[in-house]
Amino acid sequence: MTSSSQDYIFEPFKVTEVKFRGSEVPRPRSGHRIVCDDINIYCFGGYNPVLPLNSIQRVDPTWSPQRPLFKELWSYCIVTRRWTQHKVVQNMPEELASNAMCMNGRYLMIFGGTGAPFGNKCSNDVITWRTNPGDAKLEILNVTGIRPPGQYGQSILCHNGYFYTIGGTNGFAYNCDIYRLDLRTMNWEQVYVGNGQDGEPVGRYRHEIARVGNKLYIIGGGTGEYAFELMEIPVYDLDTDTWSFLSPKADDTLRETLAPLARKCHSAVQVNTEAGPQVFVVGGSDGQSMFDDIWRLNIKEMQWNLMQKTVLPHPLHFHSSTVTSYGCMYVFGGIEPKDEATSRNNTLYKVWVCIPKLSEICWEALLNFQPNLDQVDKRTLLNIGIPAHFVDRVHLT
Repeated sequence: MTSSSQDYIFEPFKVTEVKFRGSEVPRPRSGHRIVCDDINIYCFGGYNPVLPLNSIQRVDPTWSPQRPLFKELWSYCIVTRRWTQHKVVQNMPEELASNAMCMNGRYLMIFGGTGAPFGNKCSNDVITWRTNPGDAKLEILNVTGIRPPGQYGQSILCHNGYFYTIGGTNGFAYNCDIYRLDLRTMNWEQVYVGNGQDGEPVGRYRHEIARVGNKLYIIGGGTGEYAFELMEIPVYDLDTDTWSFLSPKADDTLRETLAPLARKCHSAVQVNTEAGPQVFVVGGSDGQSMFDDIWRLNIKEMQWNLMQKTVLPHPLHFHSSTVTSYGCMYVFGGIEPKDEATSRNNTLYKVWVCIPKLSEICWEALLNFQPNLDQVDKRTLLNIGIPAHFVDRVHLT
């Protein structure tokens, strides 16, 4: 093993750019989604209407027929810092912008999305992929029941054997309806369909979801012209099938009390800590301005705090974020302001949003000093004392 001479300093709450290895990298995009499983980050779809033609292969079969949408599925290995594009051999959808994506065990679950022009065609298929290093055979689930309408910009999650979808738009109408698919029977059912009465949230898209117990917390979102406040959080109780609204407290730890501004097209991740569930909201837009701030919402206390040391290098929206089980958040792609215009990027940022176990810090240090661990066989790594669960991140069996 060749050792790196660069010193290692663990810097929690600091946003840093990840330097990729290798030449294979996803092109700049927005409207994509990423998720992770502690070993890999997975990136699906996306959109870029202004990618210069001289920077792509004009006959690229995954780009040219679908331009400006990316008919692509990528994985990024956290240990090796290398991207791999997976050849999708069946069931790649045509709707590749503002899908929703989550992980359920070792499966990617993709739902909804739209093609270009937006809203012209929307999907309501549930597509899965059992993650593996080779080609991707996507599966469209064969479902029954009352399916949600085709739309995009919704939020999804898996909970107690159900796959939930919340909100979204077809490009014209916006809703905050809730449907769920029983993953045991593959039957869709309506959980809540709004009818415009008082006491239900306004329809929206590009919002985010947090779940604590059997309660779903709707974070922001908006319509084509409007962004919703983060100081009013709609909450749906799955036990009582009722909506309520919570008013979190603003950050009063600074000289001036601050509250997060209304936003849509942001990202959010949830981390369960000893202090209770924490939601981290990243960037976004109010329709006029883009944001570079990152806010933490303590669900138990209903308290917002601005993470003063945790700031994006550039304002960002239509990006995507994910977080490992050990508290490292990754932010990829999106739209940023540039030279009085806007530009999409393919930058990956990472930030520790909580203090992990000491073993995780030691693992980070080891990867810094020995960046070629993937070239060492599994038995050798185990024999020199590296714990098996870390070795599995290098050599997944």
